Amino acid sequence: MTDLITFSSRKSGMAAREGALRLTHAVLHDKQLLDDAYRAELANGPLRKLTGRDRAFAKRMVITLLQHLGEIDQVLAAFMKSGMPKKSGPLRNILRLAVAELLFLQVPSHAVVDSAVSHFRTWRKYAGFKGLTNAVLRNIASKDADCLAELDSAKANLPSWLYDDWLEAYGKDSLDAMAAACSQSPVPLDLSFKTRDDRAESLAKELKGTWLPTGSLRLAVHDKVDELAGFEQGDWWVQDAAATIPVQMLGDVTGKKVLDLCAAPGGKTLQLAAAGAEVTALDLSGKRLRRIEENLERTGLTAQLVQGDALKHKFGKAFPAILLDAPCSATGTMRRHPELIHQRTPKDIAHFAALQAKMLRRAAKLLDDDGQLIFCTCSLQNAEGPDLVSDFLMEHPDFGIEPIKAGEIGGLDPFIADDGSIRTRPDLWPERGGMDGFFAIRFRKYA
Repeated sequence: MTDLITFSSRKSGMAAREGALRLTHAVLHDKQLLDDAYRAELANGPLRKLTGRDRAFAKRMVITLLQHLGEIDQVLAAFMKSGMPKKSGPLRNILRLAVAELLFLQVPSHAVVDSAVSHFRTWRKYAGFKGLTNAVLRNIASKDADCLAELDSAKANLPSWLYDDWLEAYGKDSLDAMAAACSQSPVPLDLSFKTRDDRAESLAKELKGTWLPTGSLRLAVHDKVDELAGFEQGDWWVQDAAATIPVQMLGDVTGKKVLDLCAAPGGKTLQLAAAGAEVTALDLSGKRLRRIEENLERTGLTAQLVQGDALKHKFGKAFPAILLDAPCSATGTMRRHPELIHQRTPKDIAHFAALQAKMLRRAAKLLDDDGQLIFCTCSLQNAEGPDLVSDFLMEHPDFGIEPIKAGEIGGLDPFIADDGSIRTRPDLWPERGGMDGFFAIRFRKYA
């Protein structure tokens, strides 16, 4: 961790921590996505004048806090027998970030305690809590790793409803492995190439990447995405290896008309276009469609972009192939977005599951006879995937599952379920850095 705690100056270190405090509030209080909040801070917050190294430290602090929030809160509770004082403003998050530095980033305690107390120069209204901050953090620093020895990290860090859901669905061993995988940093970056040619092989060497069995190039470490070789030339786009699977389930799409419902963020649209499909990509958000358009222009690929509601838009024709990557809780992406588990609730799961069922019915009406429908979600909740299949098939007797066959998609045989669907998880491929959690199934409509 020493590369992340060497600041250009003490002032920049404090600015990084102030930025981290603002990011923490934005994510946990305002329910913003971390990446969105980070972009806003770069534009208007204390991070805007910092070096890339100092900015990286600020974001790493917040990611670490989010990954270990339950453990951190339990440690604080153990050292604050009277609980968190009422009307203490930023105190809770100042302490949380400091504990993340002390116990998980191994930053020297003198730097952590001094910086935590220094926050109150800005928050003068709460300056009376400087003594408490100093005492609590020094006590925790004196115990160090012993603070965590008795904690069940998975049970501490996951909301109880999510813990119970995963325990029932996957069992304790797999649950612990998933939780552990989602606490690893940094997460590798996966790139999808337009073509696997000599140019791609040359870039793979330059980027020091490793080809995955699914066809993605994985970078264990990397610079800013838009500064990587091949970005400006449009050779590739960022897309987790698991997210490439649904398009591969369609097989050869050369010249085929494919409807990409709920297309944003656009990786699958680009993947289809690169494979030679005639893509119609629909999304409700005009802003997100503009991002897809920018990536199409950068990569030189083409697709018809349509802004509209997937449940209502009239296309005037049926499609031989449809890809429905339905809106979901995105719990499968928590290794990249650890804030999500602190923002989701059981009501969200029920909401998304009901919406997915509606979208499946709508997609069924848009599919031509003998057509293929790929349904997928980046959720680890069975309610947002496997549990929808039987009801869909009962309502649509002209549909059946077209199982994924062994060897059909590189490296994925261990992830094929008994019904021929695919389930990936964050703890799978640990030797390669894991992957997002996805559920995907292929239906065929019979004439």
